[in-house]
Amino acid sequence: MAINSYVTLQAAVINWMNRGDIAAVVPDFVALAESRIASDVRVRRMLKSATLNTVAGLGVALPTRWLEFKSLHYNGRPLDFMTLDQLTARFGDQTGEPSYYSISGDMLVFGPVPSDVFSIAALYYEQLEPLETSATNWLLTSKPNLYLYAALGEASLFVKKPDHAASWASLYGGIVDAMHTEDSKATYGGAPLVVRAG
Repeated sequence: MAINSYVTLQAAVINWMNRGDIAAVVPDFVALAESRIASDVRVRRMLKSATLNTVAGLGVALPTRWLEFKSLHYNGRPLDFMTLDQLTARFGDQTGEPSYYSISGDMLVFGPVPSDVFSIAALYYEQLEPLETSATNWLLTSKPNLYLYAALGEASLFVKKPDHAASWASLYGGIVDAMHTEDSKATYGGAPLVVRAG
């Protein structure tokens, strides 16, 4: 059976575990697998661009399903990251055009504090919509084993088989590493990065 949807993934977990008695909790294993994938996987197909508009004196709410920023630009100029403590120590209540950013809770904050409405060009990694609501996605279609091994790892922990969980985690980790390698080759053409003297 092909694993290409939320339903077929759940059926595969039950089959591979050979445990029909866990059917009621398999959705939990899938949700935990999705959480793990969101923490571990960063590939270009997860990138989304957006324009975030500041509000004078305030930060900006992080985008829905935001995982992390790849880049932020204002007026074509990249904004550099600072920890929240560094940002506060350096800028305090100083206002102006943003040059730096940090994260505070679910807010994107800037240094200096925006003195007006500024448009920030954001490129960020977006978490995939849960399979429970989307039924399928490009990642499940292209890497069903990623979801399967992650879910089997959670199922093995549930049935108190840590050795099996470790085996599934190892297989899962190998796929994540291979995905990042493939993505890097696709992004950079497999060529080594070259620094040219200016």
